[in-house]
Amino acid sequence: MPSKPCGQHSELVSTDAVRVTRCTCGTVHVTLNASGVTVRLSTDQLRSAVKGLEGAIAKLDQPTSVGSSCAN
Repeated sequence: MPSKPCGQHSELVSTDAVRVTRCTCGTVHVTLNASGVTVRLSTDQLRSAVKGLEGAIAKLDQPTSVGSSCAN
C-alpha cells in the first residue's frame, strides 16, 4: 500500500489484544498490543487477513491437524 499521510483516526474496536482504527484517508490501522506492531491495510486487505486468521484459529482448535513443520 503506498504511503499516505494519515489524518485523524476513528476507533473501530479496542481490546486487550488489538486496537483497530480507520484514518480519514480510509486506511485501517491494526495494532497488536502485545508487540506494539501496527499494520496498515485497506478494507479489503483487512477482510482477507481476518479470513486467514479465522482459518488459523480453526486449525489451532484442532491440535491433530497442526503439523510439526515450522512455517518461519
